Amino acid sequence: MFDYFYRRPYLTFALITAFFIIGVMGLIAMPKNLFPDAERPQVIVITQIPGVTAKVAAATVSKPIEEEVSRLGLIREVSSVNVANFSIVKAEFEYEKGLDAAAVDVNNALSIARAKLPANANPAIYTAGAFTLPVEVITMTPKGDAMRLPDLRKVADSFIKPYLLSKTAIGNVEVFGGYQSSINILLDPLKAKKYGLDFNKVAQVIGATNKDMPLGFLKGKDGFYTLTYYGDHADVAALRQTMVASNVRLGDIADVEWGYKKRFSGYMGNGHEGIALAIQRAPGGSVLDVSKAARAELETLRARYPRIDFQISDTQRDLIETANANMLEALRDAIIYTLIVLLFFLGNFRAIIAAGLSIPLVFFGTMAVIYLMGGELNIVVYTAIILALGMLVDDAVVVLENIERHLGELHEDLHTAIEEGTREVLSPIFAGTIATIVIMFPLMFVGDFPQHIFRPLISTLIIALLVSWFLSITFIP
Repeated sequence: MFDYFYRRPYLTFALITAFFIIGVMGLIAMPKNLFPDAERPQVIVITQIPGVTAKVAAATVSKPIEEEVSRLGLIREVSSVNVANFSIVKAEFEYEKGLDAAAVDVNNALSIARAKLPANANPAIYTAGAFTLPVEVITMTPKGDAMRLPDLRKVADSFIKPYLLSKTAIGNVEVFGGYQSSINILLDPLKAKKYGLDFNKVAQVIGATNKDMPLGFLKGKDGFYTLTYYGDHADVAALRQTMVASNVRLGDIADVEWGYKKRFSGYMGNGHEGIALAIQRAPGGSVLDVSKAARAELETLRARYPRIDFQISDTQRDLIETANANMLEALRDAIIYTLIVLLFFLGNFRAIIAAGLSIPLVFFGTMAVIYLMGGELNIVVYTAIILALGMLVDDAVVVLENIERHLGELHEDLHTAIEEGTREVLSPIFAGTIATIVIMFPLMFVGDFPQHIFRPLISTLIIALLVSWFLSITFIP
């Protein structure tokens, strides 16, 4: 390999320049996150069952779903949380499963379990992982008395969320806080009983009027049932006239009012009650790319909705940027200290110049390989490069010192000294590089969570060592 590249200097420098440019591009373009995604694939099934207690939800919904999901391959753990009106089943899989395959398998299991679920059960599937943490949380508050929170929530759900989801970099948007408008139907049980009707019959009739509109209900302290219909304000009059039995209208046995859905949580952002937009990245996406996309659209939203105040109340961006900046500063300091140590112990300015040139070339060469392999930048990758820094100059110094020996002690001409001096150490430096790689390589296969942390660390070290070895037998001579 040495002879091939040494006799083709233009090819060698063209190749090194190409990798240098690709490395710079990779440093700019690669996804930047705090840590690698190392969580196991998780799939969550959330089912809304109006009117049931936590105990009933566990027996009639969670149990059938758990039984089907637990039969899936590579399942690690199945658990559930049950509260009034809701069942939440969480399935955790082994790493080998993969998030997409896990979601498909759970969906298939859910198709089988549906036959055992109550007719009004409405399960939904969600994937979970490090990517579900909000990258940016944008708070929406009305300016003055221009809008109310329910109106703000409707704008967020109906217009702003779909607009943000149309952007490629943004994986998901969750809206929470404020009030959701709804039609509240207060059913009088005495009047209903007078006509031989019960709550379930009324709910069934109302649900049949528009199957696309979900229903929910709760029982108040006064014994009245409140049925919540998520329709429009214009539907109130029509609902009052809905026939629930022969010659019996809904308005005869219930009060139909335009109001708000009962809420169980709220949101305070920057000291004010408001609506929150939680911007999430897609699996494998970049925190910084999502943040840039969200902030770029923020100005558009402010111009489009002048009566709404948009502010960022929480972000991962500052932490990621600080961590990346600190790691680059640590890398810079490590390079300086390495050069000082070489100067102090070797006292050879030619070695210092060679090391000073080889370190950035190795760094950007490593970035190029990681970029071409579809990798990302995080603290683990930067740590690997810093750890490798001391080893990166070893090969270059050995080659350079041996060439110097041929020039000074053996009094050979420059080309002979370069060729003979490099050939003498080809096997030793290759053996040393491979020995180091072989020692670290098994750590990439330790299994489970440690493997997903060690793999980017060790693979980056291996790439850096191989790039260093290649440069020592091509660029240095």
